Formats: sequence, C-alpha cells, structure tokens
Amino acid sequence: MASVPGGGPDRDGPHAALAQQWISALEGGTRDHVVPMSRTEARTLLDQLACEFDTAARDGRAADDVAQIGAALARAHFVGEEVLGRSVAVLDTYLAGEQHISADRAATLLSAFTTGYLRAFRTWLLAEQESVRAADIAARQRVQGQLRDSEARFRAVFAQAGIGTGLSDMTGRIVEVNAAFATMLGYTPAEMCRLDVTDLGHPDDDPGMWPLYSAVLRGDLDNVQLEKAYPHRDGRTVWTKINVSLIRDDAGLPRYTLILVEDISEQRALRERLHYRAHHDQLTGLANRSRFFDALTAAFADPDARIGLCYVDLDGFKTVNDTFGHAVGDEILIEAAGRLTGCATAPGQLVARMGGDEFVLLVPDATTDMEVLAKIIRHTFTHPFQVRGRRVTVTASVGLAESQVARTTPDDLLQSADYSMYWAKASTRMPLPGDGSMPLPRKGFGTPPSGTGSW
Repeated sequence: MASVPGGGPDRDGPHAALAQQWISALEGGTRDHVVPMSRTEARTLLDQLACEFDTAARDGRAADDVAQIGAALARAHFVGEEVLGRSVAVLDTYLAGEQHISADRAATLLSAFTTGYLRAFRTWLLAEQESVRAADIAARQRVQGQLRDSEARFRAVFAQAGIGTGLSDMTGRIVEVNAAFATMLGYTPAEMCRLDVTDLGHPDDDPGMWPLYSAVLRGDLDNVQLEKAYPHRDGRTVWTKINVSLIRDDAGLPRYTLILVEDISEQRALRERLHYRAHHDQLTGLANRSRFFDALTAAFADPDARIGLCYVDLDGFKTVNDTFGHAVGDEILIEAAGRLTGCATAPGQLVARMGGDEFVLLVPDATTDMEVLAKIIRHTFTHPFQVRGRRVTVTASVGLAESQVARTTPDDLLQSADYSMYWAKASTRMPLPGDGSMPLPRKGFGTPPSGTGSW
C-alpha cells in the first residue's frame, strides 16, 4: 500500500492519537529491520493505516478489511522481530479505550490484523526463498559473487523473520532455526539444533502428518501445508500452521527441508471457545438443543438401535422465579443440571437443556431400563436444593419414550417423550379425559409438587 500523495489522511482526525502511538512504538527500541522508505514516508503510511483501522473498528467492517491493514504493514517491509508485537500492543490499547467496541469484536479485529500481517509476511518470505533458489541456479551460470549476495540476503531474512523458520536435513536432524521459532517453543536456537524433527512430535498430531513429511523427504512432494501441535518446553501445547518446502541440490535430489511456522494458538483457542458456545447451554454447561439434535440424529444412523428419551420438567419452577427471583432460579437450574448429569452414568448418554426448566436425557442404547432411570431421576429431585442458606424443594415430572429406530423418527420420538412428560405432570393434578382424541404416550412419571418453592 503506497503512501497517499499530499500527506495522506487528515492528521487531526479521530485516529490521530492512535497514529502517534503506533509511530512512537515502531520508532523506539532496537531497530532490527530496514524499511525501504524515508522517515516521512513511513510516518505517512502509519498515519494512513491508523486511519483505516480506526474507521474499520468504528464502522464495524469485516475482518478481511482489517486483515488488509496488517498485510499492508508487512508488504511495506515492516518485518522486524518486534514490529508485530509492538503493533498489536498499540492496537490492543487503543481498542481497550473504545468503550463502544466489545471485547469479542476487539479480539476479532486483532486476530484479523495479525493473520493479515503474517500471511503477507509469509508470502513475501516464500517469494524470497524462491528468489534465493533462482539466484542459486543463476549464480552457477554467471558469477560466484551473485551467489554469495543471494545467500547473504536469505540469511538476513531467515534471522530477522518474525515468523518461525527452520532448516533440517534428510535424516530429520535440525540444522538451523531462527530466534522466532526457538522462542515459540521455549528453547534457544542452539538447543533446538541438538534435536531431531521427530523430537517435536505431539500426541495431537494428525495421523496423516508424518506420512506427508516422509513424502517430502523422498522427493514425492515439494511442499505441504497443515496445522501441527508442538510441545512447548514448559509442557503446554503450541498450535501452529506450518509450511514445509523441499530444497533440492543441483542434481534435483532432496537436500534440505525448510519450514515456516505460524503460531495460531490464540486463533485456535478462540475457534474452540466459539464451537463450545455454539453447542452448550451458557448457564448450565449442558449440551444445548443444537448439540442434542445432532446426537439424536447420529443415534438414528443405526437402523437396529433402540433409543430412549427421558423428558424432564421442573415442577412449579415459575413459582420459584416469581417468589425468589431469577438469580435463585438460575442456581437451581445449575444444580438440577448437575443432578441430571449424575443420573447419566452409562456410555453415550447425553443430558441437554432444551430451554427454560426443560431437560432431555438421551439414551442411545435403550437396553437401559428406562423406568428405573426415570425413578432415579425423580428420586434425585426429592432432596431439597440448598440456595443461599435456604432449602427450596423443586420436584420433577419425567416423560419416557423409547422405540426401535426403524419404527419412528427423531421428531416423533421427541414429541412422544414431550407428551409423556405433560401427561405425567397433569396426572399429578387431575385425571386425564380419555376421549381417545390423541393416543397416550408409552409411559410417564410425575412427582407431586410437595412444597414447591417452600423455604
């Protein structure tokens, strides 16, 4: 991204403070990189990028727009070891001061900026690698001096790269790593050079990773990209995105492998948190409706399976909320979730919160005696809840449904369990009219609302 002729954006705009902090951060400290532009041009570029970042943050623009800002910084050759870290620190401080920008939005913006920077830097570094390889061939045809120049350029890029870079031979012995790679895993470069590639294996590695690496060593593949978990020296796991390239000699035979390593631990952790939130109830931590229906559908994949459902509804829970407040109600829901989880002891059983005070227990292999399970659930709710120093009695109604997969559908089975639960709840209050207008469910269990909500 070129600077804007005539001085760039308005230097007195809302981004001005951000621009000045960014410029100061990159001008201060040890200078371990060379930016091919004048100081005025560099300041103009940073002022423009600050303006674009401020606009993107305020206007709610897509993450791709912010990624382009990070990419522009890398393409301008701001590639020193501390450039990315200082930039992220400045942007994080700025976002923390903008109260209208949520923490999740701030994390998304910083992640997008970092990803854009690293991707552009990786592209540039790969281009430099190809340049070095081309120069190596050209140097043998022209002059030895050009070869020395290209090797020096590659060595400078290798050493200064903010992304992890390593070189290993065909036996898997690590020949050289830069400081970024060594620091990422808690080692010094010298310590890592005493290791083999296989010493950095991890239990979470994809089973297909090592066959791919072997294919590179044999020369069958020139490049592979994948995610890999590395063991940090302190025992934690560092998740990375790696790019492994094969370097051949003049005869075309494999000589070295070059690896570029990008730390994606934070992005992966964010992805896992979002996945968890998408499949779990935020209050109780139980599976939510989405995850329950996924599990129910999976259970129906076996046509010979016999599936059971226990549909559980807390009796008089609305009275508890109205009398003691929703905070007390939430505590009861959390403890109720724990009691139900304690009832699901067989492998594959899943407890989910369907909403409000309704829960479902999925029994994918209904060799379990469902009536016994229902009695266990009812019994666990005969014990009062201890809430803020008081005893609150909340009982439960349980509806049952079980069937061979071939004889029903997921929706019909759930509806039967739901009907059974309401039948069980109603049967504790008054006789049901047997008018034959709707078939009764297979079986239901209800508990009398003795002292619901009493203290």
